[in-house]
Amino acid sequence: MQQTHTTQRAPSYHLPLLTICEQMRATHATLSLTTVLPPSLPLPCRQEGEEAIAEVAFELGKIVRCHLCIRANGRVLMQHRDALHVLHTAGMLLWQESSYQNIHVADAETTSLPAVSSDPEEPDRVPSQAVPVEQVPLGTLPIRLRHVFLLSNGHHTPRDIARMLHLPLDEVERFIQILHTRHLTIWQSKAS
Repeated sequence: MQQTHTTQRAPSYHLPLLTICEQMRATHATLSLTTVLPPSLPLPCRQEGEEAIAEVAFELGKIVRCHLCIRANGRVLMQHRDALHVLHTAGMLLWQESSYQNIHVADAETTSLPAVSSDPEEPDRVPSQAVPVEQVPLGTLPIRLRHVFLLSNGHHTPRDIARMLHLPLDEVERFIQILHTRHLTIWQSKAS
């Protein structure tokens, strides 16, 4: 009996970033897109022969993260507005959907979010629920945000939560920041 293997390919889009942003905004999409950047695109700190990739993450149609990095080692070249400016001027690129779990592992170690109020290496500071669970309309929260909220119980560090959910640390930090902005979590000393 012969086995057949099917390969599932992630959806791809051959479009300028501006068009993709309009589509994501119109559909309130939550996903991450990556593309390999052409070697002709001038990027600071990229050595000749290094392949660079871009990642743009959307949540409910809004860009929540954008960075350009070296594919081989995950070294971040540009982030946020600078990276978006380069991508808007790059024209047509071949974008592919990638799940949050498939984002380069080095990203979690090299990308930090400036708005996060906690140092992930500081084990005595942990996120905690600022509102009792029964008072939060959990059904209105995106699934990953809901999971991070439920695990933000004053016992788990962001790194613990990332490990439990099999998510990159920077994603968990971003979710905690969103919850903090919505007044659903606070930072506190770790419970013993």
